[in-house]
Amino acid sequence: MAKSKKISIGPKLGCESLLGCIFQSWSPRRRKPSLPEKDHHKAKDYLPPKSTTITNPKKNLPRESTDSSPQPKKQEPQKPQENPKSDETIPRKSSESARKSSETARISSASSRTDSKRFSLNGVMGNIIVKPQPPPAVKANVAHTKSRWEGKTVNYRLDPETLKRMGNEEYCRGRFGEALVFYERAISADPKTPTYWSNKSAALISLGRLLEASDACEEALRLNPTYERAHQRLASLQLRLGEVEKALCHYTQAGKYTETKHVEQVEDVIKCLSRCEEARRSKEWNVVLKETCFAISYGADSSPRVYALQTEALLRLHRHEEAYNVYQKGTKRFNIDCYIKIFGLSITSYLLMVGAQVYIAVGRFEDAVTASRQASRLDPSNEEVNSVSKKARAVAAARLSGNLLFNASKFEVACVVYTEGLEKDPYNALLLCNRAASRFKLGLFEKAIEDCTLALDLQPSYRKARRRRADSYAKLEKWQHAIQDYELLVMEIPGDEETRRALAEANVQFRNQTGEDYRFRGLGSDLVVVN
Repeated sequence: MAKSKKISIGPKLGCESLLGCIFQSWSPRRRKPSLPEKDHHKAKDYLPPKSTTITNPKKNLPRESTDSSPQPKKQEPQKPQENPKSDETIPRKSSESARKSSETARISSASSRTDSKRFSLNGVMGNIIVKPQPPPAVKANVAHTKSRWEGKTVNYRLDPETLKRMGNEEYCRGRFGEALVFYERAISADPKTPTYWSNKSAALISLGRLLEASDACEEALRLNPTYERAHQRLASLQLRLGEVEKALCHYTQAGKYTETKHVEQVEDVIKCLSRCEEARRSKEWNVVLKETCFAISYGADSSPRVYALQTEALLRLHRHEEAYNVYQKGTKRFNIDCYIKIFGLSITSYLLMVGAQVYIAVGRFEDAVTASRQASRLDPSNEEVNSVSKKARAVAAARLSGNLLFNASKFEVACVVYTEGLEKDPYNALLLCNRAASRFKLGLFEKAIEDCTLALDLQPSYRKARRRRADSYAKLEKWQHAIQDYELLVMEIPGDEETRRALAEANVQFRNQTGEDYRFRGLGSDLVVVN
């Protein structure tokens, strides 16, 4: 029978040492059960008697925890091998080492308790969930779309240099709106620094707000007339806006930022505009159209003046739909005060006059009258502007009076009124279509077809004129032409049941007349003919 060994145990045993014993008992690396260590700082509830005879160390191991949380899987400790030496050969820890071990266990236990109280990313107590990191390529894409300060409260009371640096970071990421906010905050804090104004103009250029960018550049130059970078930026802006003389002047003051190709671009645009004015005086509208295209390709891609010249040429060539689209593109952000400040009174008046002619051509008579009045106010001595203003008022009055008479079923008088309006503007698609409607009511189908054909030449997508021409062909029993117009309308508006019924009826009449079917190219055979 093995001789029992009395081991003296200290008066106190701490909770941390108790937990340490548990983890040691679970450790797969343990070869022999460890003996409890002395700890003089804990309660006596967990202490065995001061002098205890231990015959089997396993019986005195601490009890397992009753915590319901998942625990690591406990492994059975390996059976200790027979050792010829007695237990006395196991070196005992000194009191100093026991104290250090106890302190280490206490610190690690406190650290583990602190970590367990941390919140995870979804707000649940437990281990911190680490969000998977995207690959480098994805990170690069995110950098251009997400702001560094997105979702955070930015302190705009920082010094202006910090705000400028934050704006530069956003600008490099392609977030020009956020960069503009930082630059404006920096200007609010220090409006006397030209760099902030120049950076603001760069952000506005990237946002397509060229007129505001021009104002910011001019403010930067007012604060520092020798600011070469601002001169270069303003010159490039004025080239795009078509102010080529001013652009050339600023390029000469931009110093190292000016390149030879920039000056050549400005000179090319100057030549194009000069040829445009000569061709306009001689009414060579094809030449005007060609030179404006060249000017846009040379860099004047946002010039209202160039687009107005192109619009006028298209109007004179009776390409009204194209003229309207070009004018809308060139004057997307029309502001009279800004235009007067940048382009002057004469050019702004010319832009309004061209706009009035475009609105007359597409039937926006109220807008035409407003634009022509504004143009006359800016340049009252210009005879061309006054003539356009009179035409706008006359055509608007003719359309209004003719519509009132047509609604009163006075078709003959309405036809006369529409004709008077066409004397002022012979190529007005809306008045032509309205007169065609009056002639259709009067049984003048051939005349109605003539008016509708001319209106469609001016505006090929004018559906109302096409429908009236198709009805007129049907009245004249010209079924083949009627079918062509009806099928084009069905292709444009597949859900128009009235037009589909008219097409089916025209097909029946054409079959009865010729004994064969006629179908326009491009339309399917999904129509149901009802006799």
